[in-house]
Amino acid sequence: MQPEAPQNPRNVRDHLRRALRVIRRHPFMKLAALLLAIVFWVVVIASDPSLLIEKTFTDAVVTVQGMETLRSRGYTVMRDLENEVITVRFRAEVTQGNYDRATASSFLPRLDLSQIMGPGKQRVYFTAGSSLYGEVVSFEPAYLELEVEPYTSRSRVPVVTVQTGENEEGLWLASVSTDPSSVTVSGPKSLVDDVRRAAVTIPLDGLSSERLYDSLSSVIELQDAQGNAIVSPLLRITNESITVDSVRVDVHVYPTKQVPVSVESAVTGVPAHGYTLGEVRVTPQTVLVAGDAEVLAGLDVLHVASPLDVSGQSVSQLGSSALSDVETLVYRAAEDVIIEAQIVQAEHVHTYQDLEITVMNLDPSLTAKLSRSSMSAVLSGQYEDVEGLTADDIHLYVDAQGLGEGVYMADVLCRVDGTQAYTFTPESAQVTLTLSAAP
Repeated sequence: MQPEAPQNPRNVRDHLRRALRVIRRHPFMKLAALLLAIVFWVVVIASDPSLLIEKTFTDAVVTVQGMETLRSRGYTVMRDLENEVITVRFRAEVTQGNYDRATASSFLPRLDLSQIMGPGKQRVYFTAGSSLYGEVVSFEPAYLELEVEPYTSRSRVPVVTVQTGENEEGLWLASVSTDPSSVTVSGPKSLVDDVRRAAVTIPLDGLSSERLYDSLSSVIELQDAQGNAIVSPLLRITNESITVDSVRVDVHVYPTKQVPVSVESAVTGVPAHGYTLGEVRVTPQTVLVAGDAEVLAGLDVLHVASPLDVSGQSVSQLGSSALSDVETLVYRAAEDVIIEAQIVQAEHVHTYQDLEITVMNLDPSLTAKLSRSSMSAVLSGQYEDVEGLTADDIHLYVDAQGLGEGVYMADVLCRVDGTQAYTFTPESAQVTLTLSAAP
């Protein structure tokens, strides 16, 4: 079969002229031709994948970048952008073929802090990355306004411990140490300048006699000079460039015991002639000590290191002394004691034989007869009062004052010339006193 011969161009033109004449004669045909043209255009457009169409994205999550670059310039923002979710609305022109596939993340919306070059209020504009799906044409809002401050660090901020509660009775807190003992605080200058210490809390009521050594983990609380807490996510706490939020706390506790201080060993020497050592007191009388349980079990008394010397003294003495070291003890509530030593006159005792007993205050009309005319007596008193007494200084007597005729049991009394500072023994000696009329 032979291929069909192509039509003559002149014949084609003739056919078109005849079609146009038909359309002119019939207006309805004009409308139909217009509608046909519109449909043809829509079909052509819809079938073009490269055609650009605008698409709007809402609540698009923004990636924050450039924080380290900003800090390297010595600045930081007064907003926790690293942990804050920032969203934005934006419009993008996407190709018709990728309209359904294009998402907000396809355009990498971001807030680049490296745009910031100085402190104060700064506008940071939202930007987008390159995308195969199209191009971002606008953001709503276009920018984020941020407060920018100098970024600074304070090293060697001391870690201090704050004790709460009360430890178990009978326990002593020997030492508390932290690891690390200091930290570095970094952040906005206005906040860092207020930081004075890093405080950690130790609950003493959690310690037990069954756990004499405790290793705890305690959260750091930054504080100002007045002890007020400084809480901000913008502050960073580091130790040797490693971010930390807590420290290790080592707590040492020991059992305690009240131990008396030896009085016997607190004084040395002999007082002056005629004087003797009276009462000796130490203050405090007992001392709270702490140490290993085995050490405390064998410790019954504490001794003074330097006894109070009363040699040749005639007046009371007052002094102080340290306690003897007990190397195995970890704590003593008192390191020194006060020693009081009373120096008193020595008592002198002497026996006098065959002292005459007389009758005093006898009525002149009466005569007296004693069952015994003499007796021995013992006198005692302070040395200086009775040392030089002789038998002539001592007078034994019965008192007949107001007595008439009769037989009486009379007390033997003693009178010593020149002093009343004595004791007469026996104090209740009696004799039979017979009173009768005088001849």
